[in-house]
Amino acid sequence: RHCRPWAAPARRGRPHAAGGLAGVAPEALELAARLAENSGEAGLAERLRARRQEVEDLDAYRAFFRATEAPPGFDGWPEGVSFGTALDEEWLRPLVEPASSSDAGREEAIRLAEREGVQLFRIDSEAAAAAAALHFHVHGFVLVLDALQGATLQQLAALSADLIRIAVQAAPLGNRGHHRYSMGRTTVIGTSLTAVDSPAVCAVLREVWGSDRFSVQCTGGDFSLPSAEVQELHVDMPSRHFARELYAFRDPVHPERTFLDLPAPVVKVYFPMVDFNEETGPPRFVPGSQWRTAHEDVPSHAPEPPSVRAFCPRGTALLMDQRVWHGGTPNLSQIARPMLSVHYAGPWYNEDMLNDGYGMHFYRHHRGALTQSRFQGLSVSARRLCHSLAPDPLAPEACSACGCAVACGRTALRGLREEGEHWFCLECWAERFR
Repeated sequence: RHCRPWAAPARRGRPHAAGGLAGVAPEALELAARLAENSGEAGLAERLRARRQEVEDLDAYRAFFRATEAPPGFDGWPEGVSFGTALDEEWLRPLVEPASSSDAGREEAIRLAEREGVQLFRIDSEAAAAAAALHFHVHGFVLVLDALQGATLQQLAALSADLIRIAVQAAPLGNRGHHRYSMGRTTVIGTSLTAVDSPAVCAVLREVWGSDRFSVQCTGGDFSLPSAEVQELHVDMPSRHFARELYAFRDPVHPERTFLDLPAPVVKVYFPMVDFNEETGPPRFVPGSQWRTAHEDVPSHAPEPPSVRAFCPRGTALLMDQRVWHGGTPNLSQIARPMLSVHYAGPWYNEDMLNDGYGMHFYRHHRGALTQSRFQGLSVSARRLCHSLAPDPLAPEACSACGCAVACGRTALRGLREEGEHWFCLECWAERFR
């Protein structure tokens, strides 16, 4: 009853990572849970099994990241680089130690936002939610204060530290530029869905779409490490030049319009896990640029159009239209700067609008990403939002290439292009489509 299985050596083949849950063996946690049960410690056994579930989720995410986000062909660390040199655990301290955050940091972020001319909305009424939604439609983004607080915020901050360890282990130099990362789809981790039913966020989304019949497509995130450089302006979708090929949407009255001209069909919501200030490097946005994306290319050279930096305290929700022009700023601090994200689909959104050969993962529901027990463990409101993420009882149970057993959406992905109706284990998927 006094053993500490989470300190046990990692399983063979599992990359070691300092701290967190990233190197823990689920079998050790199950053994500890049984010992606790035999000692009459039912509460401890329950907590250990919950921890085992978290570790299994992280294992699933690790496999997903390596198959879809790690640099193709990476088979070893660059000369002179090790996990210890690529990721300093001190960079993660604010994420794993609540005492590292301070009211002073929060107040500084709010002052910087005011100086930048960025409005921070407090959602304490329907009128406030409506005002935030109007700001979103006009500018392409909006910041909502205190969307996450307390234990929920700290739980997600600790999760982000584990995700950073896994990502750096697989891609030590970054996968979106030097020391800059996309976490990919984190939906296989049940804890990542803790934020989906944030009352403040849902209140604004109801006003954005005039309905509460929106749903969660998937979760994800981004982070930068110290010395990450500026990121070019971009949009979170393919180039406008491929719009007519990738989107099946047609307007018979206005044939010149494409999917890119519609009111926001999906909304990405970022949740900063640290205060965004001059050092940590907030994202920057070109206000109103979402309406230009259908007809203009995002500038790829200087001078850039005027932009604003989204300074805000940790726990803020940053709602953005994925067509708005945005980019990262340098991380001049000595800490990691993660943002976790939730992607929501509007009430009228239908994946039949896509003609992308299943390539636009963040515009599709991550079906089957959750185990049944994880889905049932969500709150009632979160289950309603995440109904498309539960396992499909009619999904194939074997990889279309090698025949191994799979759980579609969790240990397997749908193929691309002409193989879009088939499911492949992550290893076969990476071999065929990366």
